[in-house]
Amino acid sequence: MSTRLKTMTIKLPPEIHPILNSMAGKTPSEKISQLLLNEIRRYLRACEQERLELEIKHGLEYADFQQKLAAGELGNEFEYDLEMDALRWGDLIAEKKHWLQQLNLLKGQRR
Repeated sequence: MSTRLKTMTIKLPPEIHPILNSMAGKTPSEKISQLLLNEIRRYLRACEQERLELEIKHGLEYADFQQKLAAGELGNEFEYDLEMDALRWGDLIAEKKHWLQQLNLLKGQRR
């Protein structure tokens, strides 16, 4: 599979140039890649923090939570707070997977 670079032109206001110049990287492309990498890492940390808060709240990891929820051991699985936690937890797992995929794509482009 061949990867072709696509060119994208971005116009930046002059006042942003000194900020971009002060950032890590030799070229504008490297600087933007580093910014994207940092932002993806921030998203991943946020996902992990929220996941940890749910684990602490319920005293369980997600797989155990799902198992106990399905068995009715946590109460009514359709109770609003419990259902919202279950939905959000699942969303966090999907979101983390998404950001890890984006991170891998970005790292692949930087080689």
